[in-house]
Amino acid sequence: MNRKKYALFDLDGTIFDSSVGIKSCYREALSHFGITVQDDSELDKVMGPSLYLSFHEFFGLEGEQVNEAVKIYRDRYNAEGIYQVKMYDGIDEAIKQLKRERCVICLATTKPQVMAEKILDFAGLARWFDIVCGAHLDGSRSDKAELIEAVLRQSKYPVEKRDVYMIGDRFYDMEGAVKAHVRALGVTYGFGSREELMAAGAQYLADTPQEIVEIISGQRFYDSERLR
Repeated sequence: MNRKKYALFDLDGTIFDSSVGIKSCYREALSHFGITVQDDSELDKVMGPSLYLSFHEFFGLEGEQVNEAVKIYRDRYNAEGIYQVKMYDGIDEAIKQLKRERCVICLATTKPQVMAEKILDFAGLARWFDIVCGAHLDGSRSDKAELIEAVLRQSKYPVEKRDVYMIGDRFYDMEGAVKAHVRALGVTYGFGSREELMAAGAQYLADTPQEIVEIISGQRFYDSERLR
């Protein structure tokens, strides 16, 4: 059987700019605990990691407070935040082009899988994805390396890890790729910076969705030394 290339996409900051909906839901959940966000940029750090990690590590909530914050967030998110997304220009065509080139198109996101599937369906992208893998609602399976491995276990084709590209905008994506021994492809148009991606082990950087296609198809060559 011919070898396949795998394009594993992160969701927030890679396919969609979902910052408006996510940040508004964080504001509501945090206000319940008397935490006021003075500047919108204070919430940039929550774009990427799981809700459970963010509420605990970034805002100091503990135990049942975290669970309550997640519930408040999700109630608001399911009602309206989930639809406050804007697809990045060109990302839909990039995904379709990779599919035409016989790549296996996958989603590996720390967003709960049921929500990720709903967003892909809402945006009309669901039919292009072969495998969708997200976190469980209880917060488990939210480690990026674990998600990558879960995606690859679902493949019906033999997998060579040198053919697998984890595509994301934050250091969590790059660190997960390194840990899972797959290629780390950072996108600079999302929520993370070039410096953040490089420091986390990015082997490739794409400034546009079209460059993702060019890198995976071999039209662009990078290596980790050239990025540093």
